[in-house]
Amino acid sequence: MKNYGYVRVSTEEQNFDSQIQELLKNGIQADDIVCEKISGSVFAKNRPYFSEVMDKLHCGDTLTVVKLDRLGRNAIDVLSLIDELHAQEIGVKILNLGVDTQKASGRLFLTLLAGFAEFERDIIRERCRAGLESARAKGVLLGRRCSLTKRQREHARDLKAQGMSSREVAKVLNTSKMTAWRAMNSVS
Repeated sequence: MKNYGYVRVSTEEQNFDSQIQELLKNGIQADDIVCEKISGSVFAKNRPYFSEVMDKLHCGDTLTVVKLDRLGRNAIDVLSLIDELHAQEIGVKILNLGVDTQKASGRLFLTLLAGFAEFERDIIRERCRAGLESARAKGVLLGRRCSLTKRQREHARDLKAQGMSSREVAKVLNTSKMTAWRAMNSVS
């Protein structure tokens, strides 16, 4: 029975040090710790170094992470991963929560926690959508500002009426073909 550690950070600015130290303090050998720089939004099975750890795990082994979000941000992905490991009789320990999935209480706690995390993300999405709808209802223009002035857009429509292509209009206005096309087809 072996205990493997998995460490993940999302950006180049972050480092592995604190997670590695925590795993070492909990008895995991340095050679059994795998580190990876990749977003938590990437499914665990699609991460190259995580796959490397999965290949090493056997019945009776344990995968240890410092925090639940090191496994992933998507509750369904994390739970299915843990279920898959449990079916192979591989445990998962999450140090900051004191969770050990080899125990029924650990599996229950993890399931509840993952559900609440997903609920929180859904609430945030709903609030963002509501905020955008409210802004639109108030007449706030969302998105990137048009790079052309009103006069330039009018000129683009006039050039279109004269039979010029969007490529030709783009050269005249010194802009991209797509911007010229949008201006040529705009209503105001």
